[in-house]
Amino acid sequence: MKNIWYNSKKKEVIIMEIYLDNAATTKMDNRVFEEMLPYLKEKYGNPSSAYKIGRDNKEIIENARKEVALNLNANPSEIYFTSGGSESDNMALKGIALGIIINLL
Repeated sequence: MKNIWYNSKKKEVIIMEIYLDNAATTKMDNRVFEEMLPYLKEKYGNPSSAYKIGRDNKEIIENARKEVALNLNANPSEIYFTSGGSESDNMALKGIALGIIINLL
């Protein structure tokens, strides 16, 4: 979406683009980008694999899980990393549905 303003004092038009779809995708914070860059370019191994680069990444992910859990006062086994919003929403809805079913039994 573009917003257009006219500055009458300077007699100039100002055009500013505003992004209004952060629910679909959001610009990555530069600190996150810098932290993730090695894993996007060089250390891209599948953490579920048996080879070294994958095992190394699994350890990094598990350390991140522990750090997030510590910050949230949670157990690391309660922390799940997903690929995005849709997967997270789906997981939450399935958890709610399962909770309802268990309470009905």
